[in-house]
Amino acid sequence: MVRDITFQNVRYCYGEVCAIIGANFSLPEKQLTVLVGPNGGGKSTLIKLRAGLMKPDDGTIDIRAGVNIGYVPQSNSFDASFPLTVRDLVLQGTLPNAIKPFQRYSPSQREKAARAIQRVGLEGLESRGLSQLSGGQLKRAVIGRLLASDTSMIVLDEPDASLDVAAAKDLYAMLYKLKAEKTIVLASHNLDVALDLADHAIYVSKTVTAFPSARMLKETLKGGIQL
Repeated sequence: MVRDITFQNVRYCYGEVCAIIGANFSLPEKQLTVLVGPNGGGKSTLIKLRAGLMKPDDGTIDIRAGVNIGYVPQSNSFDASFPLTVRDLVLQGTLPNAIKPFQRYSPSQREKAARAIQRVGLEGLESRGLSQLSGGQLKRAVIGRLLASDTSMIVLDEPDASLDVAAAKDLYAMLYKLKAEKTIVLASHNLDVALDLADHAIYVSKTVTAFPSARMLKETLKGGIQL
């Protein structure tokens, strides 16, 4: 099995308070891995370490050559009221790192964005402003931007936060389909839905315990781990 990322004895602390201690696990390619655990247990910290937004105090995080990681935060970092449409947002994912002044989108970039919009189920909403989208639709648009950028791994921090039950289930169903071509990693409190769809699961409470199957973690939680 191909491993996209490997954590080896990783520790991360905020000052004198350690959020992650002795993390040892690997993430398999094109699988859906879910992180669960108590509030303040270190899930968001681990997600940010995986996304490359923070560096560990100790240990190593080895990323397989060619793996490009896209990150979806729990809350959006942009102003949804800005006059930007779904198409505009997803097209941004096709831009190279070095943007030339007055650069226009090519037909191939527009086609790539259109495919990404279709894959996240937003066809027909291309011209809708971001401020007009529901919470679930906005999450899909952000994921669409990552799909258009050709990332090989998508890391999400509680993507179902603030979504209603139906929207959360739809979002997870979409992510489950995407794992056929992308490695998906997410933190979630929605155990019933997330663990039923995930291939692998990791329990995070400062220490990190990886389970070979989500079903195994679900059975363990029934046996007495308190979240």
